[in-house]
Amino acid sequence: MYHGSCLCENILWEVDPVPVPVYHCHCSMCRKMHGAAFGTYAYTPSENFRWSGELDTIRNYQSSPMLVRSFCSTCGSVVPNQDGDKPYYFIPIGSQDDGPKVDSHIFTASKASWMTINDKLPKYDEFPPDMDSPTVSSSVEKFIESTELQGSCLCKRIRFKIIQPFMKIYNCHCQRCRRARSAAFTTNGFTVDKEVVFIEGEEHLKSYKLPSAKTFTQVFCDYCGSSMPRVSPDRKIAVIPLGALDHDLDQQPDCNIWFDSRANWYTPVNDLITYPKEPPE
Repeated sequence: MYHGSCLCENILWEVDPVPVPVYHCHCSMCRKMHGAAFGTYAYTPSENFRWSGELDTIRNYQSSPMLVRSFCSTCGSVVPNQDGDKPYYFIPIGSQDDGPKVDSHIFTASKASWMTINDKLPKYDEFPPDMDSPTVSSSVEKFIESTELQGSCLCKRIRFKIIQPFMKIYNCHCQRCRRARSAAFTTNGFTVDKEVVFIEGEEHLKSYKLPSAKTFTQVFCDYCGSSMPRVSPDRKIAVIPLGALDHDLDQQPDCNIWFDSRANWYTPVNDLITYPKEPPE
């Protein structure tokens, strides 16, 4: 039995371990929603899926004419949702420590400029040929052509810009990050707090401080659930989910961190230097 939860653990689910299609999806809508390099989804028959927690904090956002995305309105984690009246659920297995192995990468034509894929899984520009799905747009509209590094949430209510290059960029595999972003790992850029400027929509930012953590806080859009920058003036830092960026990035992640905490179902997709826990100073 596979068990999953959002970061605040209000929303819980169980999944029977049966063979199902599982994909790393690199479309920019998934990157926006998760704030990560990609979302990883299992397409599970409804009879093999069960909710085991409360459902009152689930919120839905219609990201396209054909797809609704669900998230926890308390902590911002992406959670499973049923595809209309179809007999299966989309399950973001980044919120599960255990799960089925991934079959392939999809929508790789839309992958982030800072994401390198070195594994041996099949790669498809859009949907795999055996998947019965209509053609959809794999990208979200950019606001403006600009030389500034800008980002936004999926619903475009929140926009921000980064004034200076990132001091460091980490792929983090810790359970907190995986639960918060509902992804295989997060990719976060770090800079000084004053280097992040919200252009509009700052009133839509919502944050959730994990009670058991000293500082760990998830920031997301209250309307669409997309992960957003966390600015901490008291610590003089800002943490930016690279999946939220609207523009290509010249920088690449420095390394994988907290790799010993990775999900059991995850097989490395890159060959970056890897640290079991925190990186050395």
